[in-house]
Amino acid sequence: MFGSDDITWCASKCSAKNCFRNPVNMKYKAGLHSYAEFKGTEDCPFMSAEVTTQERGWVGHFICGSQCLFRRNTLVTCANLKWVVSTVGGLPCPIDMPELNVKKGQMQTIGAHRWYETMVFESAYDKYDDADVSKQIEIESDWGIWGETWEEVEKRYGKDVDNVANKMHETVVEEVKKKIKEAYVNAQTSGTVQGTDN
Repeated sequence: MFGSDDITWCASKCSAKNCFRNPVNMKYKAGLHSYAEFKGTEDCPFMSAEVTTQERGWVGHFICGSQCLFRRNTLVTCANLKWVVSTVGGLPCPIDMPELNVKKGQMQTIGAHRWYETMVFESAYDKYDDADVSKQIEIESDWGIWGETWEEVEKRYGKDVDNVANKMHETVVEEVKKKIKEAYVNAQTSGTVQGTDN
């Protein structure tokens, strides 16, 4: 791929020396060459990196996640970057707790006034690409289902709250698919390295 001068070279200030459009890869520097701004456009070679998703059958985060009735764990991958989208909620109390006026099976929060939550993390790049919960990725989409009581949650979101949580998870996955592609392109064109191939 390198070594041919029969292409339009990239005029962007980009340090991706592994890009075949980078002028550092010109075989013959003397002579006339055509240039164009490719960075961030669909003609940038890095923009063609495929984003894939994989649903996994285990909890992605939260220490009591295995007790939650609702849990989703989606691995989003773009080249060497891997991010985990995890949603948990619907946590029934495992025992009677009369001191707190909570009965066994009664729904309980997973955080402050939060009954379901979606979080995004970088992969730990381990055998299972589990979430590295020390490397949270910020998201703009709604990420929580909130309420003072379970009755308030059902009043606000309806009786089938799991469907709301599912839509919330899917919305975050769509946001993350865009963000991970941007992160990959930015890493490639700035010369920084992110992620680890397993």
